[in-house]
Order: sequence, then C-alpha cells, then structure tokens
Amino acid sequence: MEGGPLLSKWWVEESKKFVPYLNVSAQLDDKPDQQVMREYGLRGYPAFVFLDDSGVLLYGKEPYWRPDSPTSLKAGLSEVGDLFQLRKLVKENPDDEVARARLTLIEGMLDPIHANIQAMDVASRVKGVPEQLVEKWTMARRETRFLIFFEPYRAAFRNKQPNREEKRLAAIQGCYKMWVEGEKIDPQAEYFRPFLVLSFDGALAASDVKVAQQCLAIYEDTYSVHDRFLKGMKSRLEKVTGTSEGGEVGSVGDRR
Repeated sequence: MEGGPLLSKWWVEESKKFVPYLNVSAQLDDKPDQQVMREYGLRGYPAFVFLDDSGVLLYGKEPYWRPDSPTSLKAGLSEVGDLFQLRKLVKENPDDEVARARLTLIEGMLDPIHANIQAMDVASRVKGVPEQLVEKWTMARRETRFLIFFEPYRAAFRNKQPNREEKRLAAIQGCYKMWVEGEKIDPQAEYFRPFLVLSFDGALAASDVKVAQQCLAIYEDTYSVHDRFLKGMKSRLEKVTGTSEGGEVGSVGDRR
C-alpha cells in the first residue's frame, strides 16, 4: 500500500494475529492469482480480505476495505475475531443451543454456496438469538437461496467445466421455483439481473408463458428497451408463444 503501512511497526504487531499473504504482482492475465480474484468476486487491485483456513471469505469484500491504519485493521480483525470466538464457544459447549444457532446463521450468510436454508430457518427461531441477527437473515434469505445454485452455475461456466449445462439447468429451475413461490430478490440487490434472466429461462423451460412475460416486462422496465439481452429474451419467448413480439407483455399489475 502507498506510504508503506505494511512496513510500519503497528502492522507488524497486528499481523501476528493472522497469517498474512501479500501479492504485489500486476493485474495480468498470466498471473496465477487471477483465479483467486475470480473465485472471490474481487474486481480489482488492491483488494484486502480475511479468509479462514477453509478459504471462506470472512470480511473485506463488501464494503470496500483498506487496512492502511491501525483503526481500519482493528475494525476488520474485530469482525472476524467475534466469529472465531463464537466457533470456539460452540466447540467447547456443543449443547449451547443459542451459540450454535448464531453460528449457523453467521456462517451460512458468509458462505451461501454451502448454506443450509432449512437449518438457518430453524436457527432463526431459537429463543435467545439476537433480533438484529435474525433481521439480517430475513433480509439475506432470498439472496442466499439464490446463490446456492447460482454460484456453482457461474463457476462452472467461468472454468468451462463439463457439467456446466447441468448447473445451468439447476439454476434456471431454482430461480423459476423461487419466482413461483413468491421469493423474488429485491430489484435493488446486486444479483437481481441474473435472477430475473434465469427466472425467465426457467419459465420458458416449464412452458409457463405468464411468468416468462412477467419477467420480460420487468426486465424491459428496469434495464430499458436498449438492453443488449432484451432482444434475445424476446426472441426466445416468441418461439414458445408463436407471436412476432412474444405475445402481450404482462401489465404492471401482473408483476407481483
């Protein structure tokens, strides 16, 4: 980092609390850490994150974090420190239902790909779990459910895995099911666009023209008639409906 904070005495002392890894390479395609950047969804350099020994990203991706001062670094350490203390508490007191419930919720939200929605729902109902944590889970539940099948699909296509089509089918079926069950992602959420497109594809696969029209109408309203994906979506709907414009697009009242 500019100004040399990594060489400062305070950094040397604080870094004894974790295992530091530093990569000073430029952002070039042939650098091995490009895979690390893609894996954790990091968009550029410099990027600073805390990972646990299983590779789960614990802190730093959102919001943007720059540990260039004792205060900033301690803030990040405090976030992960609370989690490690909770893990230790559960290990030493496995019958502590509240601690186990808290840990289930926190770890599930940190690592949504491996989250267990049912277990997290049960944990959120345990008496004694902080209301703030339950509210956070309530807000994150739909996005977590989406990421369980979206992240494997995205990783399969990025890495050109042979099972990428299987992962795609799981993703469109999962999104379509969420839509039908009324568990739509918030339009302001980071993943709303892929959720909408996959829900649309899932509706087409299920020959559900009504839901496909709803998705298309919302997509056009949200991303404009000039969006680069809209023409392809309309074309796919036309093949199902047999109309030149994908049939009558659902009205605003149909989009809930």
